[in-house]
Amino acid sequence: MLSYYERRILEVLEESRDGLTTIGIAEKANISKTTALKYLASLKSAGKIDYIEVGPAKLWRLVNSRRKGGRVSISKEQKIKDVLRELREVSGLMGSVVMDSDGLVVSSDLSWSGDPERIGSLILRLLQMGNRSAEAVGISPLREVILEGIKGRIIAYNEDDLFLLAFGDKSAALGMIRIGIEESVKKIKDILHK
Repeated sequence: MLSYYERRILEVLEESRDGLTTIGIAEKANISKTTALKYLASLKSAGKIDYIEVGPAKLWRLVNSRRKGGRVSISKEQKIKDVLRELREVSGLMGSVVMDSDGLVVSSDLSWSGDPERIGSLILRLLQMGNRSAEAVGISPLREVILEGIKGRIIAYNEDDLFLLAFGDKSAALGMIRIGIEESVKKIKDILHK
């Protein structure tokens, strides 16, 4: 059973579209920062909330919540995970993540033990910066960004506020990945809108 402070923190986070810092939560919940830290840790260990690091601050949010449409059902999340697994197997990817426009993970399929929320939020930040650049030169909205590294690449695909992030090594064929991403996004949109 949740304590008064835990319920209050969850209520405050439910009202926040973008998440809140620890100090923001303490102020809105009318509790001390020390009390907020104690109960944030408890809620995080219970899997009810999580945070992403934004610069030096932690931005706390409800886990896997979709504030506009409620939570993604477990069956939809599993269907999306199946689409991502198929994309990984067909395209030779190391993994992928689907995020909404709030930067919240809808589903992920990673072949390593990475934190999809953290990875996704960093890449989403790059997409937002890229969108600003695209607007400045008149080519917005930005549809796709490809980041090439020495050992691999990240493909970030944006369609109607749905983001698919794909991670591949250098041996994976970029053309096949791009075709697979476009097909997967169509399937995922169909799942989400049923």
